[in-house]
Parts: sequence; C-alpha cells; structure tokens
Amino acid sequence: MKTFKEYLAESQKTYDFRIKIAGDVDAKIEKSMKTALEKFGVESYKKQGKSVVQEHPLDFPQLKNEALNIYDTSLNYPINAEGLRDYLRDYLDIDFSHLKVRKPGEPTEQYQEPKDETYETKLTDAEYKDAPKIKGEEYYGDKYNMSMLKALMDADTGPKKDRTADPEGGKADDIKGVEGEPEGGKSVLGNK
Repeated sequence: MKTFKEYLAESQKTYDFRIKIAGDVDAKIEKSMKTALEKFGVESYKKQGKSVVQEHPLDFPQLKNEALNIYDTSLNYPINAEGLRDYLRDYLDIDFSHLKVRKPGEPTEQYQEPKDETYETKLTDAEYKDAPKIKGEEYYGDKYNMSMLKALMDADTGPKKDRTADPEGGKADDIKGVEGEPEGGKSVLGNK
C-alpha cells in the first residue's frame, strides 16, 4: 500500500500559461518577469519568440503596428489567468492593453494554431458529397400527396355539420363561470 507522501508526489499538478506582451520588451523586464513567476514555483519558462510587426496583432485589436513577445510557462502553484495577469501587470508595471495571459487549451488559443488539413470549398462540389442522403418520395410527389390526404381524411371524423354556425362546439352565449342575466339585472357596482 502506498503512503500519503507517495500519493502526494504523484498528484503534482502544473499550471500552464501563455503570456503575450505587445511592444518592445527589454532584458530587464524579461528578468523581472521570471523573478515574479518564482512566487508560483516555476517548473519551466521559455520565450517562444517575437512575432513580426502586425497592423492589428492577435489578442490586441486596439493596438496598431506592434510586435508580440510570447512566453510559455508552467507553474507549480495554482492561479488563474486573470490573477496572473493582474499580478504581472502590477509587478512589471505594464499597461493592461499590452499584456494577455491565456491557458494553452483555450478556444481563443485554438483558432491561432496552424491547421494541417487542406480546406475544400463546399460550394464548388457539384455532387454534394456532404449532403444527407434522403428519399425524395418521402417529401414530395404523388405517393406523399396521397398519404397526406389520407391522414387529413382520418383526422376529419365525425358527423358533418355546419361548422360556421358553431365554430367552437358550444353556444356563443354560454361562457364557463358566467351566468347570463336579463337586462336591467343587479349591477356589479352595487346599485340596488
């Protein structure tokens, strides 16, 4: 049987983050960031690189003509992306508009990953390979019309009577819960 320490050693979890800083980052800020992350027990820290200058960088739509510095880190102590962003912003004195912290598996990160498959336009597919296979006689044609008429005839059972004179099946004056009073009867407002 395993001891508690063995279970604890096996349950070590790391928290991965991708840190993006827009603009120029000097060596002093990089060193300060690594020092700041030591508070959470840095398992790994790596600068992924610097992107080219883009008119509107991804994740920073409000900025123009900036390059992105991307860092990947794994931490031993739990913290969420917003908490880490706020901590780094205060520690490094970087504006919120120039700093983003994301988890690697987020949907906002997935759309940025390169796709290996080739894209095929579905509008140019003359054979409609992706279209569901249906039988046309189930939705239109003489056989469908006859089955629809048969269903309507089955639903229309009972004696044929003048439906315009009695649309609801009861008398027009007969309303549930209200009794008809003759004219000049007792008023609801309380006349005698």
